[in-house]
Amino acid sequence: MGANWAIIAGYFAYFGAVGVFQPYFPLHLAALGITGAGIGALLALWNCVRVVGPVTAAWLADARPDRRPLLRMLGFASVAATAVLAIARSPAAVAVALALLSLFFNGLMPVYDAHALERLGPRVHRYGRLRLWGSIGFVATSVGLGWLTARTGPAAIPLALLVAVFATALALLALPPAVARAHAGAGLAEFAAALRRPRVIVFLVVCFLHLAGFAGFYGFYSLYLARFGYRPGTIGLLWAAGVVAEIGLFALGQRLLRRYPLPRLLEVALAASVLRWTLVAAFPDVPELMLGAQLLHLASFGLFHAVTVLLGPALMPPGTAARAQALVSSLGWGAGGIAGSLLAGALRDNVGPRAVFIGSATLASLAWLLAARSLSRPAGAGAVNHAT
Repeated sequence: MGANWAIIAGYFAYFGAVGVFQPYFPLHLAALGITGAGIGALLALWNCVRVVGPVTAAWLADARPDRRPLLRMLGFASVAATAVLAIARSPAAVAVALALLSLFFNGLMPVYDAHALERLGPRVHRYGRLRLWGSIGFVATSVGLGWLTARTGPAAIPLALLVAVFATALALLALPPAVARAHAGAGLAEFAAALRRPRVIVFLVVCFLHLAGFAGFYGFYSLYLARFGYRPGTIGLLWAAGVVAEIGLFALGQRLLRRYPLPRLLEVALAASVLRWTLVAAFPDVPELMLGAQLLHLASFGLFHAVTVLLGPALMPPGTAARAQALVSSLGWGAGGIAGSLLAGALRDNVGPRAVFIGSATLASLAWLLAARSLSRPAGAGAVNHAT
């Protein structure tokens, strides 16, 4: 693992920044006086730009033999955007800075994942052992910032985000090269033809539905817990508990990925999300059940991510690894995030906070039904069924 220390550092810092943004940035927006609908709209903007950024960055990356210069450019552009966001106060200024940060920061990780997978070569099932350090970074910042905000209030949130994004950019400077590869992957016509395959379409729709359900969690879970009397430190610990479970999946999940068909594992991840969001909606005042729901993060996110990182490229033409990762990011976290954020904001303001997670459970149920009916049928290629 020594040769991959810079990749590990990049995952740690990047998801450390995510550990600031996802649990706490809505609290910062609320402290600025922005309403629930306004927070939902801003997070939808974040995801709207996320539709464009990853695909654009990935197309540029797949056309180059060395992705590192592009990654470094995205990293330091993210630093500049975060600096602007840290001083923005009006909703309009926040929206502009947030859009710029989304363009650069969200464009970075699909390319980074593709670089890490290519460096692993035939040992792609070991991806989790690198990616788990991102989860550790998330835990470190979410717990640390929870402790800090309990004492200083939300004023520390934008500065903590800036520090984590800057650390990410520094890690990219030491990124090692990947294995030698062709100059360019599949062209536009071949890539577009692959997108019309039924299994690819189903896979992307499943990602859209599942990650639309996560938008309500990322946008409103901290506010939801605060409404039921949870203190900031406890909220941070609950976020951390989920990611600790995720770390366990990444550390030990290579056995699952090698032993079981990827579509079946995807079904397990989706079913875990149905149970998780149902528990959150039904029992927010029972801390033990909230902890149990967070521990389901090991499957609802950790297993889902590990499967889709391998299944996406397996469904697409060779030489399109970055674009395959970007599709999940753009159509799942991006388009799904837009729909999910707007839906969650509207449900919260017009129906009530519990309705956000009832909506998430419904979306996860639809994703599970679609995956069970379509993706688990015998595939035409073994690579789609197993990580090899």
